[in-house]
Amino acid sequence: MPQKDETRALLGLTDRLYRAQGLDDVYAAALDAIAVMLDCARASILLFDDQGAMGFVAWRNLSDEYRSQVSGHTPWQRGETQAEPIFVRDVRDTGEPDWLKAALAREGIVALGFVPLMANGVVVGKFMTYFGDPHDFSAHHRELAVAIARQVGFSLERHAAEKARSEAVRDLKESGDRFRLMSEDAPIMIWIADSQGKCLHLNRMLRNFWGVPDEVGDFDFTSTLHDDDRAAVGAAMAAALRDRQSVTVKGRYRRSDGAWRVLETTARPNFSASGAFMGMIGVNVDITEREEADAHKQLLINELNHRVKNTLAVVQSVARQTFRRDGTGDLEVEAFQGRLAALAQAHNLLAAEAWQSASLEEVARRSLNGDADVRIAIRGPRVELRPKQAVTTAMALHELYTNAVKHGALRSSEGRVELSWLTAEAPRGSLVVRWLERSPEPILPPVRRGFGSTMIEQALGADLNAEVEMDFQRSGLVCTIVAQLADTARQ
Repeated sequence: MPQKDETRALLGLTDRLYRAQGLDDVYAAALDAIAVMLDCARASILLFDDQGAMGFVAWRNLSDEYRSQVSGHTPWQRGETQAEPIFVRDVRDTGEPDWLKAALAREGIVALGFVPLMANGVVVGKFMTYFGDPHDFSAHHRELAVAIARQVGFSLERHAAEKARSEAVRDLKESGDRFRLMSEDAPIMIWIADSQGKCLHLNRMLRNFWGVPDEVGDFDFTSTLHDDDRAAVGAAMAAALRDRQSVTVKGRYRRSDGAWRVLETTARPNFSASGAFMGMIGVNVDITEREEADAHKQLLINELNHRVKNTLAVVQSVARQTFRRDGTGDLEVEAFQGRLAALAQAHNLLAAEAWQSASLEEVARRSLNGDADVRIAIRGPRVELRPKQAVTTAMALHELYTNAVKHGALRSSEGRVELSWLTAEAPRGSLVVRWLERSPEPILPPVRRGFGSTMIEQALGADLNAEVEMDFQRSGLVCTIVAQLADTARQ
């Protein structure tokens, strides 16, 4: 074939492959080009299947019997990367098996060409040329065969990619349909937005909330936001879209009946199978009653705090007047007022935490009259105490501190205290608190047990289910408190 005609044939093959609507069009274009450019009346295309077996997908002038006999025969394995064409001038002169030679002879085939089809860098199949007489494959014809195979391989790549894309689109649609079906009657508000934040889908509960028809159209949820919340909610959602991150935000929205409701929105980014950002999927939860309950609870807590503070002030005033009339000594008055102050400090700490819990470290710092980190070293993991436990612990630490200042290591400016705690898992999980005094001067043990020691042991035992050991050494008191973590709120 003249070179001009070969060029025209190659261009024609390229054009047909480009316009092919399916693999059958690809095979037909390839077989036509093979017949014309390689001057052979018989040819075939074979591809590996999913199990790695080679099979005929298209052919010209080959019998059913022959194809059945040689199907699966291949010089390469699926996925090879270095396959080279094989051209056989006369199969009768080769070492091929007798059964194969017999099948070729019955089909009238003497010469063959095996040309690998490569897609994405690996062997996916081959095309074959057949001749009835011994045939010398010229270098030029071999180059043409490779050129045809290259074009066909590119087309196979494209169609495989198109198939994968179509399947992905179909799977995505089916997945979306399933999601919509499952979410439609869910007892929670569910929505889907695109990558620009535009609403694509609202489930029935959310459509009813906003009074939106089944087809959401151009509905914009921000139009239902309270004016005071629109900027904050809009900024949070915009940041989530920009950063493709999860977000939780709450705001007041106008319901279809005009009532304002507080919705808490939790949304997560939605990515396709290929990793493309599709938008956000979110849920809205009506927390109006919870917000109202929290507000009422806070109101009650504030009122309680106010009344407790007033009560403590009244107790302090009455006690001061009573002590003055009864002639109670200054030391006793000072001790009583110190205990009231410790109780007030614990109350203030719990009030700041809405009476939920208080950390052991913060309780300790507020009980030590500013000596923490100065003369008293504090260390230990984070442990949360329930309100009653926090108050009792504060009172106990106040007693230990007061005793150390009056009779123990802290009566000397050189004295120091180490307050530490640790947690253990067995047997039930324990909290071990240790108060260790270090005095430069010998400390004499008390001649009798005072109110403070009794209060520490009894109160901690009752409220923290604790065992208390008080060891009065020459360097000062060593107090060890072992409480059960099952009765505290460790974090």
